Amino acid sequence: MCAHQDEFTQLDTRVLFISFGTLPGLEAWMREACGAFDVLLDRDRSVYRAYQLDRSRWRSWHPHTLWTYARLLAAGRVLTPAAQGADTSQLGGDFIVDSRGMLRLAYRSHDPADRPPVEGLLKVLKGLR
Repeated sequence: MCAHQDEFTQLDTRVLFISFGTLPGLEAWMREACGAFDVLLDRDRSVYRAYQLDRSRWRSWHPHTLWTYARLLAAGRVLTPAAQGADTSQLGGDFIVDSRGMLRLAYRSHDPADRPPVEGLLKVLKGLR
């Protein structure tokens, strides 16, 4: 996402990250990620429930997920550890909501490493213009 900030700006798109984590943990993650996007805390996970995002301990700690993290570490990426007591089984997703509030893309992650390519998100946004 960070490498494509200019493209999101050119498309007049507001990107929001929503997290159920703690504020210190989220601040650390944003410093590592890129920090230029808005972030909302959803401590009670009402947004997660509204968008029907799953929780799965098995998929969160599946060997595929661990392998993905190992590859990121080997490539030099610094991973921010989960805050103590954080629910590591909560899965995320990517959604595009247009200016009228219409849901245009719903991508519910199968596991923590499952994210759509940013280029795909940009393609959907360009199609809305």
